[in-house]
Amino acid sequence: MRTHAWLDKAVIVAAACLFVGETELQADVTTAAIRETAEFVMKKFGKETAAEGVEALSQQIGKLAGRYGDDALEAVKKVGPKALRVADEAGPESATALRAMAKYGDDGLRFVAESPQTLSLVAKYGDDAAEALIKHKGVAEPVIVQFGSSGARALKAVDGQGAKRLAMMTADGDLERLGRATELLDVVARYGDRAANFIWNNKGALAVGTALAAFLANPEPFLDGTLDLTKIVAENTVKPLIDNASASLDWTVFAIVVVMAVALVQVWRSYLRHRAELRRVAAK
Repeated sequence: MRTHAWLDKAVIVAAACLFVGETELQADVTTAAIRETAEFVMKKFGKETAAEGVEALSQQIGKLAGRYGDDALEAVKKVGPKALRVADEAGPESATALRAMAKYGDDGLRFVAESPQTLSLVAKYGDDAAEALIKHKGVAEPVIVQFGSSGARALKAVDGQGAKRLAMMTADGDLERLGRATELLDVVARYGDRAANFIWNNKGALAVGTALAAFLANPEPFLDGTLDLTKIVAENTVKPLIDNASASLDWTVFAIVVVMAVALVQVWRSYLRHRAELRRVAAK
């Protein structure tokens, strides 16, 4: 029994030593990566790091990397020491700010510095929201606030005019009134400006439930002009109205009215001919 107890202890000690060794190795790799990042930043952003030494800069980067991982290293590489200050100022959204700078570089830096209030949208809806907000500065936020991920994906897929039209339809309540705004935005995310422009130009027709359903079920034929949305509207609104009117019409009364109208026209024409004849006789 004692022999077995001794062996168990030996295994535990060996495992502990192995774990410590691996941890130290990982720490060495992390430290090396941090130092390499600091040296790279000093070469690339020499003027901005003039007052910093490699050791001091490594220490600052190390603290950030310890909390936020590789995003911190990549952000500092792309935008320089400014990333350290901007991340600190972002407070609870520091991780989001660093991810934006790591992915979009200077565009991400400007976005974070100029629009810190929108970082919560990026934290909530991810990279789609970040890309949309950076791409359509000053336009995208209301759409994402109201429609979330669907709004962000749609904005990513369109150019400036498409984004403005989506923003206007959001502000005016047009998308909301259609009743299936999220699905419409998903179509925009798939087809881009073609879909955004189609929705903008056919807001009235899409307000008809059958037309909207047909478009959402298969957008492509409408976008390429194979199918005409106005025909669907006519078939489902105008034609039923005519059919209903025809069904409720008393055809006997209608026939009497037509006969009377024709008779009145004939009487009026006879009267006009008679007046003309009298004038000719008087003229002689």
